[in-house]
Amino acid sequence: MEMNQSALNSTEVFKLAPGDIDHLFRHSGLTGNNLSPFYHKTEQAAVSSPSQAFRQLSESPGLFQVAKKLLEPDLKIIFQRGGAGTADDNYYALLSGDDKAVLGQFINTQGELLLLMFPDWDAFLKWWVSIYASEGTGDYRAVFPDILEIEILVCAMHCIDLYRRSYMKSMLDYRSLGDISVTTQDFMQLLKRTLASADKRWLLPALFELTPGLKNNRIKLHPEHLKKLEELGFVDINKQNITMAEQTTFMGEEFLQTWMGAVGCGASAMINGEERNLSRVFLAPTAFANHLFSFETRAGGEHRFRHQAATGSELKNTLGKWMKSLRKVTGGAAAAPTTAAGQQPNFCDQCGNLNRPGKKFCTCCGAPI
Repeated sequence: MEMNQSALNSTEVFKLAPGDIDHLFRHSGLTGNNLSPFYHKTEQAAVSSPSQAFRQLSESPGLFQVAKKLLEPDLKIIFQRGGAGTADDNYYALLSGDDKAVLGQFINTQGELLLLMFPDWDAFLKWWVSIYASEGTGDYRAVFPDILEIEILVCAMHCIDLYRRSYMKSMLDYRSLGDISVTTQDFMQLLKRTLASADKRWLLPALFELTPGLKNNRIKLHPEHLKKLEELGFVDINKQNITMAEQTTFMGEEFLQTWMGAVGCGASAMINGEERNLSRVFLAPTAFANHLFSFETRAGGEHRFRHQAATGSELKNTLGKWMKSLRKVTGGAAAAPTTAAGQQPNFCDQCGNLNRPGKKFCTCCGAPI
């Protein structure tokens, strides 16, 4: 995980050892929920001691706020990064309905938990876009103007990968690239091999490997999908031969030279006590545009996608609207952290443990509050 210090000015940063999670459960009095990446190991907590890093968090007035988001979040967004030559990385953004703050949960190279508490989603996005997106250009031509079946995207990304593959092979063979043509049968066979490889150095496998839940979807390719691809300018079809056309060449060069890796995001929430998957997106930034794909499943299992080629500022605005829609589904957030009873969490005078509002006895030492 990379850091942009200039975008972290209003952000609290905490570090925990993996075993500290059990002590966080104990100090906060929380029991956890299905949305949390963690669960309480009671026996381990009884025989272990918290790390030195835990002291900073345990002495912070924001302890309960961090614990609530980490152990009992109302909304979770998983980020899976990889693709091209970038290293694989998984992390979370965790939110609760109590306030607007966003907790970023990462794992550093030493296996420690790194917790970044952002004051709101806008602050998180400012930092996130500065690392994972590009500035882009404002005149990128439309590629997919409508809501389309996901099979069309599969074929388009396969064409981009075919261009990159042919370009690299031509360099190894010391020859010019020329036209790229394959038979329909070879096109389909190579597509299957590409998906089965799970090799995130290629755009198409990266789409399915990084976007949460997308890999389990069944893809059903039909001749009309290739016909639509021809209408979009990716291929020219002549009997049983498929030739890569202008749009494939344009985007093939773009991803060959400037692809910055990709990020797949999946949002899920606790609704009426149950975990529900809400939406998922895939971002593939290049020097020219941030290619953002969002997915939806319609009645009957039909999968469709939208595409936006955005600048950095446009991407930030789009993801801001995405969060507003997620907040609406999960009930939104108050302007300031409060509880249903209007009470604030209580600190124990005996041991200093932070207790949930309404507790009459400390959950750590049992002393009256």
